[in-house]
Amino acid sequence: MHDSSKYNNDKKNYNNQKLLTIAIPTRNRHEFLQENLSSLNSQIKGFESVVEIIVCDNSDDDLSKKIVDNYNSLNLNIIYKKNIKDIGSDRNIAQSFNMAQGKYVHIIGDDDIYYINTLSKLIEKITTGEYGSIFLRPYGFESNYLKEYPSIKIGRNKVFGRDDFLLKIATQITLLSAHVINKSLIKNINANDYCGTNLVQVNLLLDAVTKTNKNYYFNEYLLAYKKNNSGGYNLFDIFINKFGLILDDYVEKKLLSQNLKEKIECKKIKYFFPLYLFRHKYCLNKNLKEVQIYFTRLKKYNCYKYFIRPIFKLPNALSWSWCVALIIYGRLLNGDVALGATYLKSIIRKKIFFN
Repeated sequence: MHDSSKYNNDKKNYNNQKLLTIAIPTRNRHEFLQENLSSLNSQIKGFESVVEIIVCDNSDDDLSKKIVDNYNSLNLNIIYKKNIKDIGSDRNIAQSFNMAQGKYVHIIGDDDIYYINTLSKLIEKITTGEYGSIFLRPYGFESNYLKEYPSIKIGRNKVFGRDDFLLKIATQITLLSAHVINKSLIKNINANDYCGTNLVQVNLLLDAVTKTNKNYYFNEYLLAYKKNNSGGYNLFDIFINKFGLILDDYVEKKLLSQNLKEKIECKKIKYFFPLYLFRHKYCLNKNLKEVQIYFTRLKKYNCYKYFIRPIFKLPNALSWSWCVALIIYGRLLNGDVALGATYLKSIIRKKIFFN
């Protein structure tokens, strides 16, 4: 158990600035917000003076506000912002970041949850070191995030330099809740400038990471996210084209190298897209031809020819097998043995192949 008193004593070193802002953009998902805030409420004791919690609400009802009011009567002291109208996901995320007063900012989805003791581990890390970003390793769950916690872990928590860090997190670089950003490095940034891509958080992350050469990677699973609980956007267009344009911009500004950009895109080809193509075809029963056009940007890579093209070209049975093999391969190389085993069991249990 971590001694929270030393974090309170260290406040003076940050000119009374909060050490951490946990910002939660939400819209009409009060039942998920309830579980999110419940986890924070169970972990906040002793850290109240160094942690700020913000909820930015796009909802068209007051159900989320009632939940916030309930937790404010307990321990959380949440700063609540109800938008007069729905300003959209991008602007709500940007607003959350701009409002944050913490040295570090963690923008977390309303349906994502801090696992047991995550807050104390995070506070300890940002008090004892200076990082551009801290990666909270996530795991997906379907119904109970405690019972579905991955029991197998390979590797250890580690400090990474800029390029190694970005390559390490390449497959999850777009995942909003996985990244804690050092706002003190980019305090003059207006997050609204990045709206329009559904990837505001990627720009903010890259801005912070490219300002330093020290970042922290939590190899242990600390963040639970609800599986298959997002939508309303074209995943392949955003994660290929819009994400790629962001990378191009940072290369043009000479903040990233062309070589690193290519390595990041190749890693996503190998370990990220096979899962989502599998889900698109065999879980959602959609035609792969409708998304093939979005991969035009990636066809220049040899790894595309060997990893993605067979998914489009092979007959159904072989394409299914190829996807499953790539998913397992990707999990193994990323150290996600437990997640790979869980996903394989899910495939077998649901008999997706026969749907």
